Formats: sequence, C-alpha cells, structure tokens
Amino acid sequence: MVFATLNSMSNTEIIIDGYNLLHKLYPAGGGASLEHCRKKTEALLERYRNKAKCPVTVVYDGGGIRDTAAGAAVLTVYTASSKSADRWIIDYVKSLNTSRKMVTIVSSDREVCLYGKAYGAKCLTSEEFITLLGSENSKASPASGRKYSDRFLDEREVEQWKLLFERGKR
Repeated sequence: MVFATLNSMSNTEIIIDGYNLLHKLYPAGGGASLEHCRKKTEALLERYRNKAKCPVTVVYDGGGIRDTAAGAAVLTVYTASSKSADRWIIDYVKSLNTSRKMVTIVSSDREVCLYGKAYGAKCLTSEEFITLLGSENSKASPASGRKYSDRFLDEREVEQWKLLFERGKR
C-alpha cells in the first residue's frame, strides 16, 4: 500500500475527486441530500487534514453550490460546468513543475490515476483513502516523493495506456 508516516506529509498535497469519494462513502445517499453528503464528506476531510497536517483539496464537477467558507481547512473547488473534476485534477497535476510539492490523487477512476501517475502523482483509490479516514489510531498517510516517477510502468498500466490511445484514434 502507498502510505508514509505523518511526519513526511508536510510536502504532500492531497487532491480528491469529490463525487467519486462521496459516492463510495454514501453509496445510496442514505436518503440524505447531496449537499448534506458533501458537508459530511468535507467534515471527515477536515479532521483528516488536521491529523495529517497537509493541504487537502476536494474537487467537484461543476454546477454545484459554491459555499466554501473563507479560511476553511479544506479547499473546495467546483469546476466550470464545461469541465469535469477528472479533467481539472489531470490539468492541475500536469501544470505543476518539478520544484513544486508532491501530489497524491484520491480517485477510483483509472484514467485519472493513469494520467496522474504519468505526471508523477501518487494515487490512492477512494476505498483505500476511506480506510485512512476510518482508522482513528492510524499514523499513516499517502506517501510523498518526487514529481516524476523513477519506475517503469507495469504491464497492466501499459495495456491501459494502449486502450486510451486507441480510443483517441477513433
């Protein structure tokens, strides 16, 4: 698993695919409104951020309510209606240069993680991150590191990239 101690988190930024995580936390919504589920998710993220001592940004697809309080511990981004949270996350990680801090992406979307890894980000699935949120005594957090990976892609990742490129040629 991709975890390090809290002490190494000071240079790591966590970018979360908001609705991806929200729907994993509350699969049927439990009868609660989307706004209520967002607030519960953001409260969990704020507790995590305070424990991990690292910046946390949650990104939602456009068209949502923009009610982030000034000075909030967790930065909330609502994309423009023409841009998905997935695209925003990919573009953001791509825009960072090697002198910037490391980013860990939280998303179960394979395409987001593939692109994120290609630009040097670490990735956790939403399910993996939920285990971090739920473990009260956990001293673990997403790993930090360099922007560009020094490892080669494994065969599964290469096959996923091939599928993406083939889809783009059509």
